[in-house]
Order: sequence, then structure tokens, then C-alpha cells
Amino acid sequence: MESRLPKPKIIVKKTINTMDINTNNKQQAVKSGENAVKPTSTKTTNETKPLPKPLLVRSKTLTTFTRTNNIKPIKRTATTVTTVSEAKRPFVKPKALVNRPNAVNNNATNKGNQNDAGKIQKWDLRGRLAQASDKLSLAQQKNKDIETKYNELKELTDTLKASEAVCRAKAEQLEISNNTLSNELETLMAEMSVMRQQQADLTKRLKESEESCTNVSHMLKELQERHGEQKILLSEQNGQLTTLRTDLELQKKVNEDLNTVRDELQTLTHKMDKERRLLHNTIQELKGNIRVFCRVRPRTPKEMELMKITCSINFLDDCTIEIGKLDGSDVITYNGKQRGMKQEFSFDKVFAPNASQEDIFEELSLLVQSALEGYNVCVFAYGQTGSGKTYTMEGEYTLETEGMIPRTVRHIFKEMKQFELLGWHYRIEASFLEIYNEHIVDLLDSQPKTHEIRMVDSKGQDLYVSNLRVEEIHSPDELHKCLRTAQCNRAVAATQSNERSSRSHSVARIRLIGTHVTKQEVSVGNLNLVDLAGSERLKSDEAARTTETKNINKSLANLGNVILALLKKQEHIPYRNSKLTHLLMPSLGGNSKTLMLLNISPLDECYNETLNSLRFASSVNNCKTGNIKRSRMLLTNNSI
Repeated sequence: MESRLPKPKIIVKKTINTMDINTNNKQQAVKSGENAVKPTSTKTTNETKPLPKPLLVRSKTLTTFTRTNNIKPIKRTATTVTTVSEAKRPFVKPKALVNRPNAVNNNATNKGNQNDAGKIQKWDLRGRLAQASDKLSLAQQKNKDIETKYNELKELTDTLKASEAVCRAKAEQLEISNNTLSNELETLMAEMSVMRQQQADLTKRLKESEESCTNVSHMLKELQERHGEQKILLSEQNGQLTTLRTDLELQKKVNEDLNTVRDELQTLTHKMDKERRLLHNTIQELKGNIRVFCRVRPRTPKEMELMKITCSINFLDDCTIEIGKLDGSDVITYNGKQRGMKQEFSFDKVFAPNASQEDIFEELSLLVQSALEGYNVCVFAYGQTGSGKTYTMEGEYTLETEGMIPRTVRHIFKEMKQFELLGWHYRIEASFLEIYNEHIVDLLDSQPKTHEIRMVDSKGQDLYVSNLRVEEIHSPDELHKCLRTAQCNRAVAATQSNERSSRSHSVARIRLIGTHVTKQEVSVGNLNLVDLAGSERLKSDEAARTTETKNINKSLANLGNVILALLKKQEHIPYRNSKLTHLLMPSLGGNSKTLMLLNISPLDECYNETLNSLRFASSVNNCKTGNIKRSRMLLTNNSI
């Protein structure tokens, strides 16, 4: 039988199982304990959610349960219960609570309880209330236990949070140290790779060192063996050294004696050299300071082909020549008297047509020796065109046909080596010029320049030519080169007497400067080698060469006048009448030795010119100059 009381309006909501909360808290506590090292930034959901509201709403008449002090009361929402009087409330059949999710559980519980205590009817409200009170007390007891566990878990959570903060700080420090250690690890790894490379290199070097050590050890053994041999040899050599030292002391004494003897011999040699030079100069003066050599050239192959007739030339001795015409047409009447058909001339030396260049230089070398000793020497070739003057002075390029100029230089270099043994050292300077139409031309310089003859000093003993190119000669080959250049630049022309006739006076000037350091002396010798132009009379068919021939004959005539003035010992010598005599002034008179090389042609057609040349040379041969002096000065004089 159903109860007629009205059912309370109870809203049953979904309850939260406290066991689930405990389970969740325990799981979170375990997780927080496991992950205490990892820092967390969010709070758990159970901490942020509010406590669940009570599910049951009781009337105000019901008494409240007392709670322990450590458990906070849970606020619950009150529900108004409207009471209706029993008279007015109609009977309503209670409906089943179908919306409650825990209805099944409650029914199962009720059934269990009913089975134990007996079934309570639905209409028995007091029984049901008592049963609900029992359940509520159980639930409150469980709630107290849960709150106790909750507080414990909360304390554990706070403790874990504190430990989490500490662990987080430690984690940050460990992360920083980890980064530092990582950097150090990278650095150490790099250093380790470098060290490994160095270790590999050192291992390689060690192997090489071991190999070299092995080789050195073998070498050391060999050297030790050699050392033993050398030690034995050294002991032997020490004995020899003692002997040699004794010999050396004796040799030093001998050398000192020899040095003394050498100094005495050098002094004696120097004195003897002076005496030799004086004797040589005396002999040359006895032979004459102006000497004349006569050379008769042979017929050329072309003249032999043309069958040209030669003069009647007889060589009476080495110094006398007799010349005449074959047909006897050279008979001369003088004051009604006839002279002989042949004329005789005497010179210092006469060379037949078969004489070689070497034979002539053998006589000339004595004068070259005087130039090396500090005297002025002049050698000039005189004669008509085609008589062989250029061949005598310059010659050809072969060794046998060399002329006087290249042979002179070769002889100078040969004698210089002998003078070096006596303490003399020489320097050679050479220049080449020509006098063409009374103008001086530098044969070593193609640039046209003005050249004048000037005095070296106020004493007037030596001359020089301004703007003249002077070459220092170190070997005979250098002189040959200069000579070829001069030959190419010299003025020549074709005449009836010669296809290539020299139309100027060529002068080769060689200056010999000798220095004796020990005796503090300097000697200067000038050697002039002159190839005069052809001396012939002007012919009507050579009018084109009138100016050249006039200047040539004028200079040769002035040369004759100077020689005659020297012969007569006149006070005034006309040196300045021509460039040739002015240039040869130091070599023709005073401090000089002069040699004329007279060249004559053997042809009958040249008889008159040959006779004139012989007469002129004979007059020169009769000219005698005074005693000559050697050019010598002290080494401290810087004028040279």
C-alpha cells in the first residue's frame, strides 16, 4: 500500500565518486614524484575545480551534522520544500528515479540492506530516512577519511612543489652546466682531433727519426772506425808535424835570408835597369836621334803582267843604295860638267825588295823599347803614291804581313810582362786621326767635331788634340779593331799612280804610362806612327785633286823646311806653318827620337819622284838633334 504523503522534491545530480578523486590524487602524486625533476607550469585539475556540491537537500527541520575542525564545511545549496496539507494534496503515485545515474547502485545497495535488515516499503518514510541517515553517516565518515587523505596529499603536493622548484633550479643550473660542458666537449673534441693529427705526424716523424737514427748509428759506427784510423794517422802526423815545425823554423830563417837577398837583388836590378836604359839610350843617340830607313818595294803581280821596266838599283851595302836609269838618260850637266849616270845615297838602313815586315820591325823595335822607357818616339812613312807606305805601316790581316802599327802594339804587350817583373805596370791609350786639307779628323768618331792642337802645359814640351776620342787598349785585338775602324774612315781616292791612294796624313798616337809603386816613379812615353800622304807633283790630268795635292805638298814642304831648320840649328823652327809639323813638333826636335821610313818604287816611270824622295830623305838623315831626355816624374804628381 502506497504512502499518501507527498514526495520530496529532490534533484539528484551526478555525483562525483570520492574514490575516483582519491585515485586521481594518488596517481598525480606518483607522477609528480616521478617527474619531480621536470619543471611544470600548470596546476592539476583537481586543485582548480571547486568542491562538489551536496547532492541531497534537506529540510530546515533536519539537524546538521557536526564536523571536525580540520575539515571545512561544504556549502550546499538549499532547496525550498513546499508542504501541502494532507487534505489538499492529492495522492500521487511516486515515480521511479530514472534520471539518477547511481540509481542502479543504490537499488543494489538497498536490496542488500533489505536482505539483511528486512525490506522497507516505499511508503515507510521514517525507515527510509533512518536508512538514509545511516548512509549519510557512513558517507561523512568516508568524507572525513578522504579529507584527511586530501590534506595529506595536499601537503605532499606542496612538498613536491617545493622540491619541484628546487629541482627546477637545479635543472636550470644543470642545463647551464650541460651547455658549458657541451661547449667544452666540442672544444676538447676539436683539440682531440688536432692532437690525433699531431700524434699521427709525430708517429710518422718518429718512424723517420728511428730510420735516421738507424742510419746515423751505422754512420756513427763507420765514423768511429774511421776515427780510430784517423787517430792512428793523427799520431803519425803529429810526429811529422813536429819534424815539419822544426824544418819550418829553419825555412823561415832561410826565407828571411832570401828576402834580404831578394831586396838587395831588386835594388841591384833596378840600378842595372837604369844603367841598361841609359846604355840603350846612348846607343840610340849614337845611331842618331833622327834616323832614316829606305825600303824598296817589289813589283806587284799586276806590274809584272804589264811588263813594266824597273830602274837600275844596286845595294852596295846595308846602308848604301845606288840608283839610275837603265837607258842612261839621267846624265846631268852642271856648269858644263857631266855627273855620273847613277847616284848613290846613304841611310841608316836599306831594305831590299825581298825584306819582310819582320825584318823592318826588328830595327824599329829598339825605338819602341825607348817609348816604353819614357821617351817620345815618332815613326813616319814617307814616299810617293803607290810606294808602299800604308802597307809598311798597317800591313794586312795575316800574322806575317802585319804592319808596323799592329806589330808595335804586340811588342808592347810582350815587353810589359817583362817590365812587370821589375815592378812596372803600364796603361796604354790610343787615338787615330788624319790631317786632310789642313783639318784634323778623328778616325774613331764619326761625329763631326772641331779639333785643335794645344799645349799640355806652359813649358810647351807636349801637345794634345782637343775633342779627340782616346781608347784604352787592353789587348792587341782591341787595337786591331780600332785600326780597322780608322782604315774605313780614312780619306782615299784613285789616282794614276794608285787605285786607292791615301789623300791625308794618318797619325796613330799611342801613349804609354808606366808606374813603379815601390820606387814611386811614373814614366810617360808617346809613340806617334804616321802614314804620310803620297808626295808627287801635280799633273794636268789630275786637276780634280788640285786642292788635295796642294795641301799635301805644302805640308810635306813645311816638313822639309822644319828638318832643314833643325839641320842648320836655327833659333826659329817653323813648326806652326802646317798642321802636320805642328802636331809632330815634340817628335821632330828636342825630347824625341824620330825614324823616317822612306818607301820608293822600283819602276822606271817613277824614277824622278823616287830621286826626289831619296834626296829629301838624305837631307833629313843629315839632321842631328841634341841630347834627348826621358819623361819621368814622381808618383805623387796627379797631372798624369
